[in-house]
Amino acid sequence: MKVKSLNKKKISAFAIIFLTLFAGKIWAASSSVIETYNKALELEADEDWYEASQYFMEVVNENSAFTDAWFRLASCSYKLGEYDLALQYLSQAEKFEKLNSNIQNLKGMIYLALGQIDQAEEIFKQVLIKYPNDIDSHFGLAEIELYDGKFSGAELQYTEALKRQNSNRKALLSLALVCAQTGRYPQAENYLRQAMQFYSGESQVHYLAAIIYIMKGDYKKAEQHAKISVEIDGDFEKGYELISSVLYLQNRYQEVIDISDFLISRNRNNSLAWYVKGISQIKLNLEDEALQTWSTGLKINPQDEFMRWQLELISRKNLGFNDARRKEFALFHIENASQYQTRYDKAGASYEYQRAILLDPKNQKARLEYANMLEMDGLHEMYLNQLNFIKKSAEEELDINMQDTIEAYNSLLYDTLAKQWNVDTFYLDKIRWNIAIFYEENNNNASLYHVDSNRILAQAASDIFSGVAITSVKTQITPISGFSEAFKNARKNNFDYFIIVNSVEGQDDITLNATMYSGRTGTETFKESYYSTGNNRLSIVLRRFRNSVLERLTVKGKILARNGKILLVDLGKVENISDGAEFKIIKKGAIKTADSGIGLFYKDSDVLGNLVISKTGEEVSEALITEHGFYDKINVGDEIVLVKLEKEDDSVIDNVPNSDEEGNPIVENQVQEEDENQNLLEELKNTVNRPAILELLRNIN
Repeated sequence: MKVKSLNKKKISAFAIIFLTLFAGKIWAASSSVIETYNKALELEADEDWYEASQYFMEVVNENSAFTDAWFRLASCSYKLGEYDLALQYLSQAEKFEKLNSNIQNLKGMIYLALGQIDQAEEIFKQVLIKYPNDIDSHFGLAEIELYDGKFSGAELQYTEALKRQNSNRKALLSLALVCAQTGRYPQAENYLRQAMQFYSGESQVHYLAAIIYIMKGDYKKAEQHAKISVEIDGDFEKGYELISSVLYLQNRYQEVIDISDFLISRNRNNSLAWYVKGISQIKLNLEDEALQTWSTGLKINPQDEFMRWQLELISRKNLGFNDARRKEFALFHIENASQYQTRYDKAGASYEYQRAILLDPKNQKARLEYANMLEMDGLHEMYLNQLNFIKKSAEEELDINMQDTIEAYNSLLYDTLAKQWNVDTFYLDKIRWNIAIFYEENNNNASLYHVDSNRILAQAASDIFSGVAITSVKTQITPISGFSEAFKNARKNNFDYFIIVNSVEGQDDITLNATMYSGRTGTETFKESYYSTGNNRLSIVLRRFRNSVLERLTVKGKILARNGKILLVDLGKVENISDGAEFKIIKKGAIKTADSGIGLFYKDSDVLGNLVISKTGEEVSEALITEHGFYDKINVGDEIVLVKLEKEDDSVIDNVPNSDEEGNPIVENQVQEEDENQNLLEELKNTVNRPAILELLRNIN
């Protein structure tokens, strides 16, 4: 009995020792996980999403049932725009707490970011059924209202959240932003004052206050709050960026340069600092310095298209054709063109090669690739013109194959329509339309990303009509105070149309808003918005804008020569004309834009007859007069307008007018945005046109 008792005592002692050691290891492991988790929380609070994600990942690797770590890992991914990954992390959290309102609300926000509005709305409403006082669901529903442009609906949802928690930081600041966005600045300032009572020591509160005062146009107060935000948090990079924007709006360009240098010294990869430094140097007439600044900035961030447009416009203005920098800048577009070709986007590739040639006219690679595209479209004369240009500008003798090609095409094209009629197409004036592009210089809804974006967008919107093959539209850029000044300017200078443009820019998306008016009557012709996200987003919206304008401009030309019933007109394949196209012949100078809407206006008495294209050349065509009045009054110089296109060509030129006399588009000419094999999430993301202040609201903690 004593032996058994002793053995029991020994076993109990060993058990105690074992359990103590095991419990110690569990406690140590648990302590380590909690320590890692707390470190992740600190990083998340500092908005260091990448580093926080790494620590949260370590936590779930140690404890896969740590629900809150999965949730916060999903939240970090959401903040980084990795929405599909965030959904994967949330699915792990749902295994343990499916009915957790925080998890469901974040899931709703992710669906909202992906453009799945109905799914998001259903989630938020279900949460409110179970938890009527859940304020995060009201925030989600507010964003849905904003997607539909319903600011009053969003304000109602934020107000409901504030009723449930009258000092809620996000509700107060969101209401202040929504009121400012709708021009109700006294109400916005009232909400700001309330937020300051509770959170005056937080940098984000002063940062948002600065933005609201920029919207109001009170740059002094905006500067004051922006500076307070960086005094509170010396590492608040966005605060310094906002200071530089406010200083720029006050024309204090040297101070902007100083702030930019400070930002660059702390973070060389801050492309916005390089951008604003360059435009400030331009304002101080330091154009060579600006080119150097932007050249460096684009090496750091090649996708900053605002910076690139500015650099290219200044390069074309200031640098000689033999300057090596032109070739360097053109390389970007040549590489872009190659990417478009791999996606079988011929229009995109053509656009990029034209941009490269505008930058570097002697660039043999770009010009040859562009020439090959013309040849594939059956534009053999233009193909030969490009080859002859290469031959004239080449510093070395061309290889034997190209010489043979040039000789063969010279022989093949010895008897073109232009040569038969003794017309030098190089000197033809093919400008059909004069359009003014206006922007509001003092637009208080300034971009948080690229300051002075409306001016640069207007420049780019004008420049997008420049083309190597043909120029049909002439534009002028002018800042205005509003519609009346634009109309007065356009009518005084006999513009056919005028367009007022502005932009809404997010972190990775952009919207171009354009309204086109008749220059003669001031009536609205069309109003559209063009949205894109991802790489090349600015060039994509600009090309869409150009297509929208061109498809409303009537194809018109003039008579160059006459031989009996046969006419030579200055239209051809480069205007997408083909055999059988029908035109009206109008007395010279008698055509006007329609009083309202699109299309043309002319008197019946000014219609001299009809013609049909009988032989289409590239830049000129032969036509037969099919009808004229009792007296034949058709003369050289009279104008022709398209009535009907016999057939649509698969290979269309995308930078020419594109409608009949009533303004109906004659060919399908879409801008391809992304690879056809893009995944569903990206496809959804690209369809959502996000409001201007949405990112600000979403990032309020």
